[in-house]
Amino acid sequence: MSSAVDDRPTTTDAGSARRFDGIRTRRTAGYAAAVGLGVLLLVLLALTGQRPTQPLDPQGPGPEGAMALAQVLRQQGVQVDVVRSIDALEAAGPDRSTTVLVADPTTLGPGAATRLGATARTVGRLVVVGGTTAQLDAIGVPASAYPGGTDALTARCDSPVARDDDVVSTTDTRYLPDPGSDATSCFVLPEGDGADGGDESSGGSGAAMVELPASASYPATVLVGFGTAWTNENITDASNAGPAVRALGSTPRLVWYEPGPGDLAVGGSGDAPGGGDVWPVWTTPAIALLAVVVVLLALWRGRRLGRLVREPLPVVVRAVETTESRGRLYRRSGDRARAAAVLRGGTRERLARRLAVPPGAGPVALVHAVASATGRRADDVGGILYGPDPHDDTSLIQLAQQLTDLEERAHHP
Repeated sequence: MSSAVDDRPTTTDAGSARRFDGIRTRRTAGYAAAVGLGVLLLVLLALTGQRPTQPLDPQGPGPEGAMALAQVLRQQGVQVDVVRSIDALEAAGPDRSTTVLVADPTTLGPGAATRLGATARTVGRLVVVGGTTAQLDAIGVPASAYPGGTDALTARCDSPVARDDDVVSTTDTRYLPDPGSDATSCFVLPEGDGADGGDESSGGSGAAMVELPASASYPATVLVGFGTAWTNENITDASNAGPAVRALGSTPRLVWYEPGPGDLAVGGSGDAPGGGDVWPVWTTPAIALLAVVVVLLALWRGRRLGRLVREPLPVVVRAVETTESRGRLYRRSGDRARAAAVLRGGTRERLARRLAVPPGAGPVALVHAVASATGRRADDVGGILYGPDPHDDTSLIQLAQQLTDLEERAHHP
């Protein structure tokens, strides 16, 4: 009985298994490397192929971009320089022959707005599209901004930027100049059309465009509340292009300022350190301290684990002893079906490897290969390899002998 269940792997089988594991490991590593390289390539392509998506971006070809307006200005002989941070704006050195356009002040923080006001004092004209009251205060412009607008507004004013009969297709922001400022309001909203927050005593609900003459605190400024009318999608509607070209093309040079995300946290000139930051002053030291703690914790845990040590086994058990012990257990329990399954499984695995039958080929392919190699009938081979379970010890011993005979007679066809 003990010899009947001897399913010890041979040295050749162990070597083949190790080689197969090595090939599978290398193949898996190759697949993982290929997938990682593909993902990296896709990310690089996505980053390099990304187009500007900010509203009124002069390099944006989409519906919300303003590439069409920028090209028209260049055709009119205006030098259009695009900057995307307050540092770049200051480095551009705008002067009296320069118009500065703040196209999308969404990320214009208080510190950047203060520096913008200081830089803009020396320019020929400042144009702000959709600025908020807080941003206008930081820049130094005496006006307030409120959300709300209407469609198809007529200028009805005498201004170098807007003609009396100009019509803009849509507005989204309205402005109210401070009392006492010598401002010109164009595209005035009728009473009741604006949102709450207007000064009813001023007569009207604000204007979609306010022009303020230059003073000691700020340059000639144009506040525009219809930025959507200057996009690629709407620039050709109504009279949208007229006020845009007149407001931005009055000087030989236009600096198109698109505030970047970094302008939200930039500090203003003359402020205390971190005064314009959106984070508390202790945030950076706290993050640095946390990083040091994490590194020290990792080093402590790593030293505690130590290096891997191969520990010798206290007792060496020979394979034959293990096999004989398993045989005695099978015999004591009377589990002939389990013993037969172990014998047949080991024989099928060795025969399939010896006769080069691919894994997963199925019983039919293995039976035909063994029958061809041994010269025995296919139904006899099938009965030995996949037949019913033995009903007594004699049948089990006979099955073991038949399996041994198949392995001895099997050879490559």
